[in-house]
Amino acid sequence: MKYNAEVIATLKQGVRDPQGSAIDTVLRRTGMEENAGVNVGKYFTLAVTAENDAEARKKIEHICQEVLSNPILESYKIERFERV
Repeated sequence: MKYNAEVIATLKQGVRDPQGSAIDTVLRRTGMEENAGVNVGKYFTLAVTAENDAEARKKIEHICQEVLSNPILESYKIERFERV
């Protein structure tokens, strides 16, 4: 069976986010928002083949931990998981 997933990886709390800070600065300077607290992340869509839901989720978790995110600096969240 084929499964689709959407994953978002973001920097962990306390890790400096220079892109987010730059966007915050622009928003403040333009008067759009005083303190937006922007956090920049990465969005991934992926498809895996597996025998069942549990195996597919395990496979996606492994991909997230080993390839899509840096576990020292980032955390990830599987936003959508579905069988297609």
